Amino acid sequence: MGTSPSSSSSLIRSVDVSCSIYEEVHFFTISLYQYMIQIRDFLADARATNIIVPDRTSEEAHIQFYHIYDRLSTVLQKDSVKLFLRIFEKYTDSLVCGFVITPQTLDLIIAQNALRCAKLVLEGKSPKLWGQRANPNYITSFGYFPLHQAAESFSVDMIELLFRHGASANQRTSGDRIVEGLLPLHVAIENTCQHKYLEDNLLADQNYWKGNVEYIYKLIHLLCLPEMKIFLDTTRLLATRTDDVVDELLNYIKQGKLVPAAILLLAAQRQFRNLNGFDMIKDRIEDHIVALGREGCRVESGKNTKAKKHLKEMKVHLINAVLLVKIILKAGEALDKYIQTHSEASHQEVLGKVSAILQNHEVGPTGKEFCIEDLNCCPYDCGPPNGDTDLTKAAIGSPIPEAAAKKAVAKKPHDSHWYARDQFFPLWRSVLTSQFITKVIPPYAPKKELPQYIRDADDHVPGSSQKKLIDERYSQIRLGMLERSYPRVTSHRKLPCNHQSRRLFGTAASTVLKMLKRV
Repeated sequence: MGTSPSSSSSLIRSVDVSCSIYEEVHFFTISLYQYMIQIRDFLADARATNIIVPDRTSEEAHIQFYHIYDRLSTVLQKDSVKLFLRIFEKYTDSLVCGFVITPQTLDLIIAQNALRCAKLVLEGKSPKLWGQRANPNYITSFGYFPLHQAAESFSVDMIELLFRHGASANQRTSGDRIVEGLLPLHVAIENTCQHKYLEDNLLADQNYWKGNVEYIYKLIHLLCLPEMKIFLDTTRLLATRTDDVVDELLNYIKQGKLVPAAILLLAAQRQFRNLNGFDMIKDRIEDHIVALGREGCRVESGKNTKAKKHLKEMKVHLINAVLLVKIILKAGEALDKYIQTHSEASHQEVLGKVSAILQNHEVGPTGKEFCIEDLNCCPYDCGPPNGDTDLTKAAIGSPIPEAAAKKAVAKKPHDSHWYARDQFFPLWRSVLTSQFITKVIPPYAPKKELPQYIRDADDHVPGSSQKKLIDERYSQIRLGMLERSYPRVTSHRKLPCNHQSRRLFGTAASTVLKMLKRV
């Protein structure tokens, strides 16, 4: 039985219509997909370098991220791009939010000093990243930017990598979870002030309080030791990209903070010379001394003794600051050249050479020169130097059998970086984490530095099985060497239980009734 010509033609027409509809739908689907790709690429590019405040990461993404935190941290410790991409493909929703890699992901990468992984996410060129990148100017939920974390890690290579991808050195910390208003430069300087050599030799030095110039010379000799180089290099690099660096130095000087002022002066002295900053600094200091003199004349004798004492101390600090500026102005270039070319020198050699440089530039001390016996230089987790110590030659001033092996190990940038930071900088007292309740404190930390967090087994919220810290308060944190005050805990009062609450309520009620009867 044959098909009529009209039926065949109608069937053909219906097939043609179906094909055309399919082609239109297919074309529309492809166009929509390409349009979505364009939107994704546009948003990814726009959010890759723009300053983003506050953190826009969703709460769900935060929770998912901390579920894979340990696994990701292990991969970043190895700095394996292959393993990182494998985790990224499997847990993309935990690492990406809003077409950009989350700031907490980049923060962990920087904290682990995973340079290869950092370069991978900042460039975003890998096809497995789908055009999504990390933003070096994206604030974290803790209130600081990636460059702050890199400054805390004292990783010059990581800072340079962030700068190459558009990181700004002029972004300040913000929020109630951190000390506000800190530049990355401040983080590097303030944390350098906590270098163990500086604290061990300067905190107990009475010359600081008496205003003696011996304190300034001891400070300069300490800053020229080989173990300080990585900290000065970090400060120098950040200072080159920081606006108004002269004003930042003057702020330290006006507050009487000579240690951070000396760190910034020595590290960035080339920049100050290019900006003609030394003349500006000296003029501003002299103006401030004159202003203090006028203010002192208005204070009547016999009255306001605290105000007069404060003015006297500030004047002494400013006079010492003038000496510090003079020393760096005349001998700064020679000192910086020696620091850069003698990173393996012994302490005895460094002290002798620094004293000679100061004398040659007519800014040296007139009394006794410093010798190795005058300083206490011992890293964390190490006892007095002996044959069994793991210190390098530079740290103790004499060669040891393990020096060659340690030097070979130090060729690895990752290991050398961690050794240089952890041996001398107390990470548990960082300015970025100074207000955090939870701290990771190594076993070798001195007992006096352990936070006095009290956790009582009887303190708990009714109906909750989790123990909590109760009524914890922090004193105001003043940054800088000898000006820092640490978190303190107020007296803890136990929450009353139900029976205690009823008894207190009954006592109060009976007292009120007795008072009403008397009325």
